[in-house]
Amino acid sequence: MEIMKVFTYNLKKYRKKRGLTQEKLAEIINTATSYIGGFEINIGTPSLEMVEKIAKALDIEPFRLFVDDNERIKNEDGVSDYLEGLTTIERQDLLERIMKLISSDLSKVLQPEKRG
Repeated sequence: MEIMKVFTYNLKKYRKKRGLTQEKLAEIINTATSYIGGFEINIGTPSLEMVEKIAKALDIEPFRLFVDDNERIKNEDGVSDYLEGLTTIERQDLLERIMKLISSDLSKVLQPEKRG
């Protein structure tokens, strides 16, 4: 699944889980409701600073906004979720790798098209 689709899905999921409206989340992070709404319909790309603000407001670690649930829920034995078992260092490494992917995707989008 495309990383921004995962972000969009998780943003809605965690916002609703916290019982927040788009308006209330926007108020908490001091931004426009339309800005949050845009992310939730996969329009626009949040800055890393915005990802951190959203995660803090949702009381989750930033990397959780980029984890595809379909990939996480593979174990039928009831073993605890992969992410829950990660150490702090492993979580930081995962976050850094996700941020590099986002930066790479953004640079591809923002680079002017080369014409040959």
